[in-house]
Parts: sequence; C-alpha cells; structure tokens
Amino acid sequence: VCSSDLGCTSMASALHESQVLSFCIFKPELGQKEGKEHLKLLYYKPEDVTTNRKVRNIGLCEAIINFTKTFSPDKPCEAVHTNDRRQVFFEPESGIWMVLTVSIPSVEIINNGDRSMQRCDKHVQDVTLLAALRKSYDMFKLFNGTFLNIEAMYGVENLKKKLDKFYSKYINAVEVSKLDIFSVLQGIQFLPLDKTMYLKVHSFVNLIETTFRNILHSVFLYGDQLVWSGLEQDDTKIFYQYLLGWLFPSQLGSDYLALLLPSTALLQQSMQQQSSATTSLPRSSFASMKPTNQAQQPGSFFGLGDGRDAKMSIVYITTDGKTSIFRLLVYTIGGATLCMFIENEKGSPGEFCRRLETFLSPRLLQLSQHLAEFSNKPKLPSLEQPPYRYVYFNEMNLAVKSPLMYRQVSTLPADMMRLLVEINLDYDWVEEGETVIRTMVDYWLVARKSGHRRFMVLLNQRSSNFSEINEEIKRLCQREFINIFFLD
Repeated sequence: VCSSDLGCTSMASALHESQVLSFCIFKPELGQKEGKEHLKLLYYKPEDVTTNRKVRNIGLCEAIINFTKTFSPDKPCEAVHTNDRRQVFFEPESGIWMVLTVSIPSVEIINNGDRSMQRCDKHVQDVTLLAALRKSYDMFKLFNGTFLNIEAMYGVENLKKKLDKFYSKYINAVEVSKLDIFSVLQGIQFLPLDKTMYLKVHSFVNLIETTFRNILHSVFLYGDQLVWSGLEQDDTKIFYQYLLGWLFPSQLGSDYLALLLPSTALLQQSMQQQSSATTSLPRSSFASMKPTNQAQQPGSFFGLGDGRDAKMSIVYITTDGKTSIFRLLVYTIGGATLCMFIENEKGSPGEFCRRLETFLSPRLLQLSQHLAEFSNKPKLPSLEQPPYRYVYFNEMNLAVKSPLMYRQVSTLPADMMRLLVEINLDYDWVEEGETVIRTMVDYWLVARKSGHRRFMVLLNQRSSNFSEINEEIKRLCQREFINIFFLD
C-alpha cells in the first residue's frame, strides 16, 4: 500500500490508528500537602497503573498548566504535542481539570528492505479532541449534575464513585479516528415543516403537557431530525447528541433509522391495530429493547425494565440559569419520538407509564402518519453518489445539514475531512469571507461564512476551472439552500 498521505513513494503497512492512552480528572487544591498529592486525583484511566505513576502524571499536567498561566492567565494550555502522543486540557469547572492523552497514528515504512515507523501527526487534530472532551463533560453533567455540586452535597468520595461509574464505560466508547467536523460542530438536524404541520406538533406537545402536569418539558423528533424542543439550547444540543449517539443505537442497533422510519403502509397497519385496542396495550412494550416490527409492536418506552418495576433515568436540566432534576421517559412509535422530562412523579412508575401510553400512543401514531405523508414517505438517503459533498452550519440555532453525516453514503477521503475541520477552525476568527482551494488530489473546496452561517462544499472535478466551480456552487445553493442568504 502506498501511503500518499505521508508524501512518500515507499511501501507502507496498514495505519495504526490513534488510541486513548490515558484520561484523568483532578482537583489540585485537594492535595496541597506533601505526601497527600494522591488526594488530587478524582478519576484516572487506565486503572492498572500504580498510584505513584498517577501522581507523577497529574503533577506534570499541573506544572504545564501553571507554567502556561504565566503567559495567558485567562486561557492556559489547551494542548501539548510530543513525538508519539497528543494531550489536551479542559477546565470544565473552576479548579477541576480534565486531561485526555491519545497516541499519534503510525505506519511501518519499508524502504529497500529497511523497516521504520513513521508518525502521522496530522491525523490527530486538537480541536476534535477538545470537542470530545467537552462533550464527555456535558454528557456526565446531563445525568449526574456538576462536579462541584456533587462534591458539595455528597462529598469527594461519592464524586469519585460517580466519575468511575460513568467514565469507565464512556471513555471506552471514544473512537479517536472517527472524530471529525461533526464532532466539532455538534449540530442539530431539523425537520423542515410548514406552519400547519408545525402547529399540529406544537398542539400535540401542549396537549401532553397540559394533560400530564408533571411533564414540564418535551423534545419531539421524527426519525433523527428535531421538530420541537422545550429545553434551552445547550441542553437541547447535548440531549440530541445523546439520543443519536447513544440511546437510539443502543436500543435499536446501528441502522436505527430503518426502524424509526417505517413505510406509510406499515403505519396504516399499525393504526388499524391501534384503533381496535387503544385501552389494553401490551406490557411487552415496557420491556422491549429492540423493536423488530412496528406493526406487531405499536410503541415502545426506551430503557425501562418490566412495566411493574419501571425505572426512569434521572437527568439534570437547566432552566433560567437554575438546574433542576427530572425523570426522563422516551417513547417512540411510527418514526416519531417523544422525550418527556417529568418532575416529582409519585406513586408507581409502571402505573404512570401505562396511563401515559394509553393516552399517548394513538395520538402520536396518528401524528407520525401525518409527518410521514408530509415528508413524502421518508427513507434513508440514496446510495447514489452526488457530484458534491457539503456541510452547512448555523451558529445561532445549531442547525446542520450535510450528506456526510450518513457514513454509509460518504466516501470522502480522511484527509479531506480533516481539511474541513481546519477551514472551520479558521472561520471561528472571522465574521464573513470566502475560501477556494484546489487540493493535490483534484478536489475543489469552497468555503463561505456569512454572519452566523457557514457553508463548505467539496467537488471532485479535476477538469474544471475556477469559473466553472463558481457556477457549480451557485447551482448548488439554488438547489439546496434557496431560502438561505450567502455572500456572492
């Protein structure tokens, strides 16, 4: 295999991808006295490391942070580069630091019979690692609250237990090689609706929250697209990432869209079954973890045990600057998913779920049919390769649109995906502008920023000139973004 990405003509073995080497959370003020340095440590992975080595590693991290504060008190070190690893630093709360260390990818080069390892440091980007670190904190906070609040209410030891329980699973799921532009943007796909359809959804959500007064907030999705959210934007963003990145795949499998978006005929069959049995829904819907047929099983609560002993997840939601504890229920039927945030539920959770499902299921199924008809029988994106790949992002509402989000459709080279990350990072520092690049592998990249909107498109048209590419971009904008203003 010739490693063109390394800029050489030597033969190279398969790429050894970047891996997480270590991850730690520490609070320097807890171990100020000599011999008590280990008290600073709140969480450390890998676990099979001696305490002395853990203390030395976080001591080095603390030294780097204190040294860089000399030059930038408000924004100390964010990343450290060495020959074989990359380290990123994040301070999510005052005085508490998170540090992630990953290996640099490498390939074995064979040149005239001589073997040597060559590092591919450009394959690891600081901004994607920092985005992964921030996301891990946001996920922890969603289900546990803030570090400092846990420490204040339950003590340091309980904080350590919560960190261990959460991150021991979470960090194992982090795949450094798959971090990309969407890991940085953490955008939301919205379902475009007209006023009439949007009012139907709004009225439905109001009906649920009015009938069940302890449901204070709701989030409504159709497929993997957001339709309505009663949460603040930051909570909506991280909860949306949780649904698509964790809950849906864990409950339905990797091709969850195929299960979430059944055909209209299947919906109509479900409607007929529902109309004949709206008051006696099967208890199996509580226990289902992988619905296999929407017609056989009209709807499902995600993540619950047996209906008689259902346990709802606890989440921490911020409203008007105040964090409150809610119980989470996620119900899906016919492609529509309603996430409900419940306050102070008393009595049997199983009984509440049965009453809720009896009221909710026929109405949500009917609404999902209307959405399916409005969306013209939605399905997975076509497997036919379009002549371009684009990414659109709106900073104000976090809206993102791109065929690259569907990995089964995307065949974009990894170096082109990294180029998108670099261009996006450059646009963090400007209000508006345009960039046109022709790469060595015959891709054209055109990027624009206008106000809070960013637009990047890649075209693989080696025979085209600048004028032809510009005309192609205009046609693309007219076809895909007719109602969105961009600079010409």
